[in-house]
Amino acid sequence: MSLSKLKQIHVIIIGAFLCVAAAAALFFLLIKPQSEALAVETKRCEDAYMDPFAEKKAQEKLVEANLAVHLAQLNFNAEMKKRMPKLDFSDRGLGMTALWKEFGQTLGSVVSRFAYSDNQNIVFPILQSPLPPVNPNDPIFDQEVIELKLGVVVAQGKSFPRLMNNVARWNNCGRLIMVGPPALAGSSPRLLVGYSLTCYIFPTAKGGAKIPLAGTPGAAGAAGAAATSVPPGGFARGPSSAMPPGGRP
Repeated sequence: MSLSKLKQIHVIIIGAFLCVAAAAALFFLLIKPQSEALAVETKRCEDAYMDPFAEKKAQEKLVEANLAVHLAQLNFNAEMKKRMPKLDFSDRGLGMTALWKEFGQTLGSVVSRFAYSDNQNIVFPILQSPLPPVNPNDPIFDQEVIELKLGVVVAQGKSFPRLMNNVARWNNCGRLIMVGPPALAGSSPRLLVGYSLTCYIFPTAKGGAKIPLAGTPGAAGAAGAAATSVPPGGFARGPSSAMPPGGRP
């Protein structure tokens, strides 16, 4: 992902309370300040052009700023690689199949297992997997970022720090998760915290040429090609079983 696409992270962060997404932290703490520093050093280098000594120092600072931006970009890419599924929609048929697999098999398992893996608190997730689109021309394939509302989590713990750890630990989930504003209830040793979960996915490529469907020109020729990449039949039952509401699976 190039630096030009980092603006997408703003969609995730602005207005969010206690958002613990690692990619967002990398942007605001590393990439953004380093990019600003690079611009400052570039201007300083240009201003020092007529002074050999000042120009040399400015060139050194410019090299340092370029290196800092490069390292920040590498860290950001590493986090995105760790948290992003490989979804390429340039071929809509193959892309829809990959999205079905992510929605129906992988996402539910990753989020549900992570929710239950807290050994310090008792967790009651009320989660749901989104239903995948059944139309390869669905607008979801043209989005730069996919936003998925996954439901809510309620955790019970003996102390406030333990419950805050339960919120912050989503920073280590295998998907890019934003935690909604936590709400506290009860009293020690039976404190409760509830919060919503939203997952953000950045496809590697948006939708390519649309596939002619039944009743549209060229549909007959495209049907055979689509059948080789998109499995026939519905897939609606997969997501509902991937993340059961309440109770441990």
